[in-house]
Amino acid sequence: MTFLALAAAGLTALSVAPAPQAQFDFTDCPALPAAADPSQWRCEVLVSQAKLSFGRVTDLDLGTMRLTFAEGTLDGQYAQVFGALRDEPTRIPNLPGVGLRLRYAGYSDFHSTPERKGAIDLTAAFEGPLLGRACASTPVHSVLRADGPTEVVSTDPLTLRFSTTDSQLTLPATTGCGPLGRLLDHRLGLPSSGSYQQTTHVQLRSY
Repeated sequence: MTFLALAAAGLTALSVAPAPQAQFDFTDCPALPAAADPSQWRCEVLVSQAKLSFGRVTDLDLGTMRLTFAEGTLDGQYAQVFGALRDEPTRIPNLPGVGLRLRYAGYSDFHSTPERKGAIDLTAAFEGPLLGRACASTPVHSVLRADGPTEVVSTDPLTLRFSTTDSQLTLPATTGCGPLGRLLDHRLGLPSSGSYQQTTHVQLRSY
């Protein structure tokens, strides 16, 4: 069952304002495979607010992230094409000038089940004037599980909201951070287990 079709199967009405329309930017919708029938595909934009905990960092508010992908059928089989993950750096408390930004690490699968909303590989990139440009964790595999029902925020346009969690994250030590890498790991408490909580609004459009 596809990502949004599964969500629509168990909707709960909700009378709250949707995420601002400006955030549902479809410019990152990916090009479809050459053999794809556009009428069988749609682009989905997920706007999320999330908190991340790991090591010595607790409930780090990651702000707003926007993830875009396309899904449809190809040769009679379900298929996906990743578009983009947009995320602004989040300042880390007690580490002046150091920010964290989540980046896509080359793998995603948003084919949902009732318990599993999707999976994605991410890197936690650390940014700061004294850190190397490649300062980041190695890829982290995150499996997002449903945390409650999917809710209808708006019907025009259709906007859904749901929450997901990953309580089994493992964040490795950093690489590419230059001479301050070991100090950064010590201050962050890496490597460590971690957890991730996310609330997402989603809209879609046809190709």
